[in-house]
Amino acid sequence: MCGICGFVNLNGTAADAAIIARMNRAMIHRGPDDEGVRINGDTAMAMRRLSIMDPAGGHQPISNEDGDLWIVFNGEIYNAGELRETLKKQGHRFETTTDTEAIVHQFEQDGIDGVHALRGMFSYALHDVRPEYGRRLLLVRDRLGIKPLYYYHDQKLLAFSSELTSLLQHPEIGREIDPAALNQYLATGIVASPATMFRNVRQLMPGHYLMLKDGKLTENAYWQVPEQSNLTTTFEEACSRTRALLEESVKEHLVSDVPVGAFLSGGIDSSTIVAMMAQASSRPITTFSVRFQGSGYDESAYARMVAERYQTEHYEFNVPDKGFDEELLRGMITHHGQPTADSSALPTFMVSSLARQHVKVVLSGDGGDECFAGYSHYGWLKKIGQLCALPLSLRKALLATLRGGANTALFGGVSRLRTVINALEASLAGKHRLPLEVLRLNGADSINSLLQPKWRMVDADVWQEIDDELANSDMDTVASAQRFSCRYFMPDAYLPKVDRMSMAASLEVRVPFLDHRLVEYALSLPGEMHWQKGMGKQVLRAAVSDLLPDDVFSHKKQGFSIPLHTWADEDYYKLAEDLLNEDAVRRRGIFDPIPVRRLIDRCRGKEQRRAAFESEYRLSHRLFQLVVFELWCRMYLDDLPEIPSLANKENVVRHD
Repeated sequence: MCGICGFVNLNGTAADAAIIARMNRAMIHRGPDDEGVRINGDTAMAMRRLSIMDPAGGHQPISNEDGDLWIVFNGEIYNAGELRETLKKQGHRFETTTDTEAIVHQFEQDGIDGVHALRGMFSYALHDVRPEYGRRLLLVRDRLGIKPLYYYHDQKLLAFSSELTSLLQHPEIGREIDPAALNQYLATGIVASPATMFRNVRQLMPGHYLMLKDGKLTENAYWQVPEQSNLTTTFEEACSRTRALLEESVKEHLVSDVPVGAFLSGGIDSSTIVAMMAQASSRPITTFSVRFQGSGYDESAYARMVAERYQTEHYEFNVPDKGFDEELLRGMITHHGQPTADSSALPTFMVSSLARQHVKVVLSGDGGDECFAGYSHYGWLKKIGQLCALPLSLRKALLATLRGGANTALFGGVSRLRTVINALEASLAGKHRLPLEVLRLNGADSINSLLQPKWRMVDADVWQEIDDELANSDMDTVASAQRFSCRYFMPDAYLPKVDRMSMAASLEVRVPFLDHRLVEYALSLPGEMHWQKGMGKQVLRAAVSDLLPDDVFSHKKQGFSIPLHTWADEDYYKLAEDLLNEDAVRRRGIFDPIPVRRLIDRCRGKEQRRAAFESEYRLSHRLFQLVVFELWCRMYLDDLPEIPSLANKENVVRHD
C-alpha cells in the first residue's frame, strides 16, 4: 500500500524537483516506510511506501529489465505470484518478488490489455519511454475504485496524486469551487466522480485509464459495472457459487509478508470475513471493533459472539456517546481533501489508528451491502416504485395536500407523515432516480433556498451524467439500486472514507467482497433473488448460514455513523456558531444566512423541529454538512495545508 503522485510539463520544461518533493511529502502517512522519486526530463513521479509485500526489496519506482518502463503503484495484486511465474516462462526477468514489478512486465507483455489479468486493488502510473512507442504516461485505476487517483489537466500540465492535498501542492493548480459539485454535496453529502469540489480537478473513474501520448490525453474504460444476466440459475446454485467465490477471495486477500487482522462490526459482512479468515489461517486472527457507548448504533455484543466462536484476539475501542473533538474533525477533512458529510469517517479513523498498533493490514466487510442488497432502503425503494404506477398528476396533488397538512400545528409533529411525503417526493423524480432521492439530505428546493442565487443550479443539470447512465435501465428496482450504489455511493463515499481514514493511520484495508469476479457474479443475479420477504442478502445469508451465530443474522442492522444528535455538545455548537454566524456566512458569499441560522436553532432546540418534514438524524447531519464545508473552505480556499493534520485520537477513544 502506498501513495503515488507525479506530473508532466506539457510544454517540455524540466520537472521541478522541489514540487514533486512537496507533493510526495504531503502523503507521508500513506507510506512511512520508504519513498522514491524519479525525474526524467519533463516528467516526475514519486511514491510513499507502506511495506507489505517483499519489505526489503520493493523500493519504487520500479522498472523493467531495460529501464524504459517505470512504475509507481498503490495497492495490492493478489495474483501477482501466478503472473510472475507465467511471465518468467515468457522470458521476463524479475529483480524482486513485489506485485509492483509484475505489473510492469505484464504491461510489457500485453500492453494496456494486461490490466485484465490483475486481481486486486490498485492505482498506478506507468511511464513508457521505449523509442518505438514514443513517450507515454499511463494512469490506471482498479475496477471498483478501491484505490483513489485524482488528476488535473490543462494545456501546460498533467498532474496526478492519490490524495487531493498532495495534488494541490503543485503551484499551477487553482482552488475554486465547482458549482455542480457544491450542489451535489448539499444534496447527498458527497461529490459524484469524476468531479471533485475543485473546478478542473477530476477523479479517474473506477475501471478507467488515462493515456498521455504526443501531448494528447485520452480516457477509456476497461471494465464497467456489469448488467443483470439473462442466465437462469437456482437459488441453491447461487448460494454455492457465492460461497466458493468468497472463500477464494478471502484466501487471496490473506497473502501478505506481515500479519493480517480484521475489522469486526458484528454485522453479517465483517463476521463472514472473519469466519472465513479463521478457517483459512493457521494462526489466530486479531479483530477490532468500535463500541458506541450508550447508543443504539452499537453492535459490539454481536462482534464478541463471533470473536468468541473463532477465538480471535479481540480488541474493542469505546467511543463516548458525547464529546466533540475539533481536531479529529479537522483531521478527517484534510485527509479527504474535500468536504464529506459522512460522520462514520470519524469512528473509522479511530479504529484504524488503534488497529495499527497491532497490525499493518486488516480485512473488512465493505462491499457486501452493495453486492448482495443489504441496505434497508432497498426494500423501501420497492414500495416507492409502486407509487410510480399512479398518474403523475395524482401524486402531485396528494403531495401538495400532505405538505399543507404538515405545515399546520395539528399535523406538523406527526413523524409518520414524513415517510409518505418523502416517498411521494422521491417518486416525482422518476423511477430511475429513486436510489438517489431516498438518500438525499436536502431536496432541490431546500438547496436553492440555502444557496445565494449565483450558486444555484437546475437539479437535472447537477445530476445529468448519472441520469444518462440510469435512465434507460429496465432492471428490477433492487438490481438498479445495487448498480447505483456501486457507481456512486460506494466509490465516492464509502471506499474513500475507508481508504483515507485507514491510510491516515498507515493501515492497509483490504475488501474481499470487492473481488471483481464475485461482484460480477453477485450483480448478474436478479435483484429479487437477493431481496425476498422484506429482507436483503438472502443469497449471502444462505451461503454462509453455517458460519455465524443465529443472532448475527437476526439482529437489526446498525449504521457505523456517529450519533450526531447525542454526540453534539456545547463545544460542537460553539464551533458551529463561530463558523456559521451571520457575518461569517455573508463573507463567504455562498449561503443565505437566514436559513443557516434557522437550521442551527432547530438543532439546538431553540426552534421547533417539524417531525413531519425532518427527522432528528437528518437535521443533525444537515448542520454537520455545513460545519464540515465551512471548515474545509477555511483550510483549503483561505489557506492550504502542506500535509494532512493528525488528530489526537487518544482524547476521544478508550481502548479496553
